[in-house]
Amino acid sequence: MEVTWKIEVLSDVPSNRLGVNGQVAKVTWRIENFSSMKDGKHCSEIFTVDGNNWQLWIYPKGDTVGFLSIYLHFAGSANLASKWTRHAHFRIAVIDRLDRKNSKTRGIALKFEAKKTTWGFRSLLSLTELRKPERGYLLNDVCLIEAYVVTYKTDATVPKEEDINTFFTSLESKFLSSNTNISPKEVKEALADVEKALNMTPVIFSNSGKLSSLTHAFKILASFGGSSTTLTVEQKQKLLAIEKSLKKLADRAAKVSQDKNSLTGKESDNLMVKNKLDRNRIKYKEFESEVEKKLAALRVQVKEAEKKRDNMLAEVKEMEKKMAKYEAEAKNVEEEEKSVEAEWGRIKASISSIKGKI
Repeated sequence: MEVTWKIEVLSDVPSNRLGVNGQVAKVTWRIENFSSMKDGKHCSEIFTVDGNNWQLWIYPKGDTVGFLSIYLHFAGSANLASKWTRHAHFRIAVIDRLDRKNSKTRGIALKFEAKKTTWGFRSLLSLTELRKPERGYLLNDVCLIEAYVVTYKTDATVPKEEDINTFFTSLESKFLSSNTNISPKEVKEALADVEKALNMTPVIFSNSGKLSSLTHAFKILASFGGSSTTLTVEQKQKLLAIEKSLKKLADRAAKVSQDKNSLTGKESDNLMVKNKLDRNRIKYKEFESEVEKKLAALRVQVKEAEKKRDNMLAEVKEMEKKMAKYEAEAKNVEEEEKSVEAEWGRIKASISSIKGKI
């Protein structure tokens, strides 16, 4: 397990906003290899707000069955007076790193006392929801937690949860970007996945079952917010457009593969028809020659022979139609395959161009 910490403190917050004392702390806790964390309590580093020491506690498997649990703990509680109290606003968020709008956020106003120095959320997020692959809570087994803490005056009116969330949201732009959402390493790995996919032929890719992992890689690239390597809005839009194009191309390549397999399955039947056609042509010519030789002496049999000849000729024409249809289908499939490979190459060039700018 690897942990990255970032603690930022604002000291210029107007004191009349929700009755706060002046300082607001933002704690960013990035936990890699989250699934390897042992059961029980894990503690953050201690951070200070308005002279008070605080600490986050996390229970990765839950302080209660089936839920992620996170608490705010007053870290100087060893020798408190019996009537000691502190009031604090606390907001915690488990970040969806693929789409921050889906992050799980809770805010609360708390009163800490000597006999109660730990408050928080026992059932913050269900473990089932936390582990859903379509969410970004554990993207690449990394959990990103953001917490805001501020103390406030004891005579202030206790605000609603929505007011607390609005207050902290209004301060987000004042904190420095921590760049802990998507790491450069994750971006390089995502780009490598895209390049690996594009190095396949369209048909092989469509049969590889890697479309979902490719979609995942594009989401990481579009979500990256590094400092000097941030993609422009135009580049992100281009990435999303390429992702859609690749999905369509994968479908087209799958159809080409299906059509080719279908035609391959018909080859033996068509070969049998062709062989029979050749044999019948030979038989027809031989029979026609025989009829011509005997025509003068076998007037009575001529009509029957001509009728048989006509039937065989009709069969020959029917077989020729089948051969023409087969050849037309094979040509269409070949042209579609060339079209897919050409467009695949253009997209590959676009990705290489974007890679050069990252």
